[in-house]
Amino acid sequence: MARIGIFFGLVLCGLTVAALSVTTAKSYTQFVPMMFGIPLLFLGVVGLNPHRRMSATIVALTLGLLGFACGAIRFVVLMIDRASGEIINPLSFRLVVAMTIVCLIFALMAMVWVRKRRERLSQQLNLDQASDESAPKPDDDQELAVPDASVSATTESDPVSTTTSTPANPYQSPRVIENSTETR
Repeated sequence: MARIGIFFGLVLCGLTVAALSVTTAKSYTQFVPMMFGIPLLFLGVVGLNPHRRMSATIVALTLGLLGFACGAIRFVVLMIDRASGEIINPLSFRLVVAMTIVCLIFALMAMVWVRKRRERLSQQLNLDQASDESAPKPDDDQELAVPDASVSATTESDPVSTTTSTPANPYQSPRVIENSTETR
């Protein structure tokens, strides 16, 4: 989904560049697709990291829905202006329609991806729970294997001795604790 976000971010930026190159008359609506394209491009790059993919996709989905909503509202405003007899900029109108369609397509693709990802994760959790439940459980008649103390007894050649330990620092190995009591 990250590459799709990068692609749609570049498409939105390309719409702005195309609109700026077509005419010399500038309006603020020509820059609106780029205002949504740059963050979408950034979120696509962030989504390339597997650990941040889901959160970046959800934020990009929200941004796509916001872009669709803003484009749809602007489309309605332009249609009302046109119905009232005002002259509207046809390039701005086309740009708003194109941005609305691109954001809608991206938002739908992101929703499908998030839904499939959540289904896949829930199936994986269900499989993990099923395998945990099907694991053999010790019965009362069976005895659990207990390691024999004679096998794990320490010898003189063992560099780490478990015979002495102090509660001073439980994270140190016993050999380090033994050496710390010696004078230096």
